[in-house]
Amino acid sequence: MKQQENESGTERYEWRDEDQLFGFVEYYVFGEICMITHTEVPPALAGHGYGSKLAARAMEYARSQGRQVVPICGFMVNYLRKNPQYLDLLTPESRRIFNIGNIE
Repeated sequence: MKQQENESGTERYEWRDEDQLFGFVEYYVFGEICMITHTEVPPALAGHGYGSKLAARAMEYARSQGRQVVPICGFMVNYLRKNPQYLDLLTPESRRIFNIGNIE
């Protein structure tokens, strides 16, 4: 997987094996905050778990960069609701707004 910056100023985390694209996550970075706006896998690969694998790798990438995450993307919000091992990466506000994990 690799990270690249798009022309629009968004950044993109891609899962690629040579010439085949398995999916990507688009996001913006504001200081230590990573706002995830879109997650996509090719239609032919949908429903085979590639989106979840991509989401997990993107979360680990955010962790390695020392960033907190604000998931705007609906797929990512649902993924994070099912995977509490990444709750520490979410800002308290995003956990509350998107109802992810136990909110104290």
